Amino acid sequence: MSLSDDIARLSDIALFEGFSVEQLRLLAFGSKRMIVRPGETLFEQDRLSDGGYVILSGQIDLMIETDGKNWVGGSFGAGSLVGEMALVTANRRIGTAVAKTNVELIFIPRDLFKRMLSEYPELANLLHDRIASAVRHVLSDMGKVQAKLAGIPNLTLRGPEQDDVSEPAESTDIETRDDGDVV
Repeated sequence: MSLSDDIARLSDIALFEGFSVEQLRLLAFGSKRMIVRPGETLFEQDRLSDGGYVILSGQIDLMIETDGKNWVGGSFGAGSLVGEMALVTANRRIGTAVAKTNVELIFIPRDLFKRMLSEYPELANLLHDRIASAVRHVLSDMGKVQAKLAGIPNLTLRGPEQDDVSEPAESTDIETRDDGDVV
């Protein structure tokens, strides 16, 4: 594929909506094309992230290990951006990305993306607004789940520190505000 093909593919990614052709060209030029074969690992759970991946073709499964058991946390195909938060901040990967099929992708290093945001402040503002909107959406969804859980009779939600359900929790003098912070 050519640079113009990469630019076209990047323009289809929702996170890059609003980027100019020149900005997409810089992003494509500084990125790295990769091919991952079935069964190969793209990145591992709990490893520090260094960028995001745009899947051009194929499928990646995100395998998450909890309590010694693996489960598929998500499957991503062509047109997906995997690890978008890793473009703006260092974090630990929440799962291991394994190729289910032959996968062709573009790796976008965080350093390149952050340099673009510093050179184009309007992009930083655009992304800030998108991320804020996404967080508001997640919080709204969480509120709906909490309301549904509250409507289930005899449901007791326990914290991990409360192993014995036969005894009521001890009363403390600690107060919290509505936002959960300790006063």
